Amino acid sequence: MRSVVAIAAAAAAVIGAAAPAAAATYPVGSPNFQATAGPNGTFSGAFYATGLAAGVFSDTFTFTLPTNGLGSGTVTTSVTDLGSANDLDFTSVTINDIAAQITKTAGGAFEVAFTNNVPIVAGQLNKLVVTGLSRGNGAYGGQATFTPVNSAVPEPATWAMMIMGFGVVGYAMRRRRTAVRFSQAV
Repeated sequence: MRSVVAIAAAAAAVIGAAAPAAAATYPVGSPNFQATAGPNGTFSGAFYATGLAAGVFSDTFTFTLPTNGLGSGTVTTSVTDLGSANDLDFTSVTINDIAAQITKTAGGAFEVAFTNNVPIVAGQLNKLVVTGLSRGNGAYGGQATFTPVNSAVPEPATWAMMIMGFGVVGYAMRRRRTAVRFSQAV
């Protein structure tokens, strides 16, 4: 019984000693998240965070777009000396809960997270979330692009009219076949 209590106390001490999570939210238009409208409804944007204190962090970049479309982007970090105060590791990068692929190169000195063709819904608050571990003065930066997609999905009223039209055509074809059978039998 004492060993269970000792293990529980040790676990609580380890959890309590972990660095608290820092969280920040940056809406588009804030100094950390800028976007520019382009031709044909496209957008391009840049986002970053610098001076991230030691510990776990979670940064959320939010935006809303006027049309449905597809988004793509990359987030990068680099360090000269692994383990130094400027070192930062990504634990996850998501856009609208879709995970980006994270790649480490040069022995972990460079990290890149990237994703392509993520569905973006018009009028909805979209979220790009970057989480990781900073060693004391971490930094990262990224860019994102958006291309609108003309939806070929009909409105509900259009669906109703199409289904009713198919029903009328099917009924007319059935009635015609029945009428033809009766005239041949006579």
